Amino acid sequence: MTRNQNILTTLRSLDPADRDIDPQGARAQTDLARILATDPSGPPSLRAGGRSDRPSRNSRTAWKLVLAGGIVTAAAAVVAVLPSITGGDRAFATWTPSPEGMAPEARAKAGAKCRETLQEHGAGAGYANDLRSADAVIVERRGKWTTVVLATRNGFRAMCIAGNSTYKFEDGFGSIGTPVNYTAPGPRDLLTTDLGTGTIDDGQLSLAVGAAGSEVAKVTYRSQDHGEVAATVSKGRFALWLPGDELDDDAVRNGIQVKVTYSDGSTGTSRLHL
Repeated sequence: MTRNQNILTTLRSLDPADRDIDPQGARAQTDLARILATDPSGPPSLRAGGRSDRPSRNSRTAWKLVLAGGIVTAAAAVVAVLPSITGGDRAFATWTPSPEGMAPEARAKAGAKCRETLQEHGAGAGYANDLRSADAVIVERRGKWTTVVLATRNGFRAMCIAGNSTYKFEDGFGSIGTPVNYTAPGPRDLLTTDLGTGTIDDGQLSLAVGAAGSEVAKVTYRSQDHGEVAATVSKGRFALWLPGDELDDDAVRNGIQVKVTYSDGSTGTSRLHL
């Protein structure tokens, strides 16, 4: 995983926080120290639709998506930044640890809106063909929050998350890309493509997204704060997220353990890491 990128300009354009914050305050000084410690020779700042093929030290390009000071680390060629989430369920009041059902019409609309948003906002630059051919493999709702994962068999995936019930993903954030040297996971394996924590207007959220083997039927994560959080597992992909910064840098660095239930009813554990 690469070191923190120096993206002060991007942070200024994305950060919805109060501009009158005390520059001598503890949080401001901590953020400043982190920025000043950034390796200036690292990868260039990413904008929506930006891309780079520069490899990371683990042979997989890993970018950090910065949202108002938080990060989401993605094991993919590109991370697309959309405006930070506003409106909707500001305090995660309706969030549920297990995804809720959605009618087929709603699933189709959400999937189409995610694809359209990435195309219209330039995040799909260089991935036009993949976006057109990708299936909406995951469309889930947790309260007012909607998550969509689009994917193809070659490892390409795009993700959108928004905190509203009208699929306004342009008010949310997401990622897009194909892991370098992608190899589909074995029947009982998991391959993580996105893992980390992001900061939004009223708090932080943590997420884990990736590919799942053909015998993987269920994935759950035991959260310290929220109990058992169930992933959506569908069409060879899995996705889960939860409020808070539980999946912070330490979790990304050390990996997180999840419980896996297989199609024959047996269970096991797996460690998600990038």
